[in-house]
Amino acid sequence: MKKNYLLLLLLISVFAYSQERENATLPTINPIAKGKITEATGWLQNDDGEWLSRKNRLPWNLSGQDKKLIDYQHYALGENRENFTYIGLHDVTIDDVNYTILIKKGKEGHYKYESISKGWIPQDVIVYYVFESQELEKLKNLEGDKNHEIKIKTIYANRIDFLTPSSSLDVNVVEKDLYKFMKKGSKFLMPELVVYLKLYKDKARFVVQSYESIEFLRPDLDKMYYETTKEKFSKLFTLE
Repeated sequence: MKKNYLLLLLLISVFAYSQERENATLPTINPIAKGKITEATGWLQNDDGEWLSRKNRLPWNLSGQDKKLIDYQHYALGENRENFTYIGLHDVTIDDVNYTILIKKGKEGHYKYESISKGWIPQDVIVYYVFESQELEKLKNLEGDKNHEIKIKTIYANRIDFLTPSSSLDVNVVEKDLYKFMKKGSKFLMPELVVYLKLYKDKARFVVQSYESIEFLRPDLDKMYYETTKEKFSKLFTLE
């Protein structure tokens, strides 16, 4: 009996150590975007009723003499830090199932000495959303000259801070973060991706809402928006 017990332990030990070690399979993001936009003009009507504009960001709501700060450090990130350098749609495969991921890259930063607003350190940030590809149908054939709030139900969404400009250009950064986020097995409700959009004449006025801004910034597309041509915007989202 004792021999049989020892033999069983030996077999279990041999079996355990004979198991192959395999690397985990990360989500796979196609580095080639199926839709993207890299440039638009941000417009905002300040409290004095004056229109301000900046490339790729919603200008900070500054009036009078304070307007000279509009391109200075944290003000240069835009109203509620709303800015972008890239918004792209990519195919992503998770556990052999195909989805779409929207990747939004932008500028961030913080002060080394926060209490006295000294030592500004610029950084990059990525916000991403994973969702069923069919959700994009919600953006098609929208009524013109009307403000739309299109909510896209996400499966995963997260924010990656403290990136260098070079690392933020690599989709592998998103793949690794998405894998770690999935491993956590988070049960809380994923935030919706919200696309605010108004098609006006030959222009598209829009805001693609960033992850942490939903409860703080609900843009009024009559007073703050990005603007580009419909033709350029349709290179991000298919409108028909």
